[in-house]
Amino acid sequence: MPVAEVSIVPIGVGPSISKYVKKAIEVFKKYDLKVETCAMGTILEGELDEIIRAYKEAHEVVLNDTVRVLSTLKIDDRTDKEHTIERKLNAIK
Repeated sequence: MPVAEVSIVPIGVGPSISKYVKKAIEVFKKYDLKVETCAMGTILEGELDEIIRAYKEAHEVVLNDTVRVLSTLKIDDRTDKEHTIERKLNAIK
């Protein structure tokens, strides 16, 4: 199962972007995904198509409230073993 790191940052809205981040997180939670927020981004776990749909919608929701958004999506996917957020964290303990 893919694990992805997402960052959606509005540009030109001032120093605080928390209200935009909250909107993106609300979108992610509507989908069948495990969602973990971090200080610098959000981690998603689920089916690849679901991750991409959620990412696109969250990007568009934030863009609707501003004139420019910088979004990144990193996907870690593997087929040789179970792949989850928890497994990745346990591997570095």
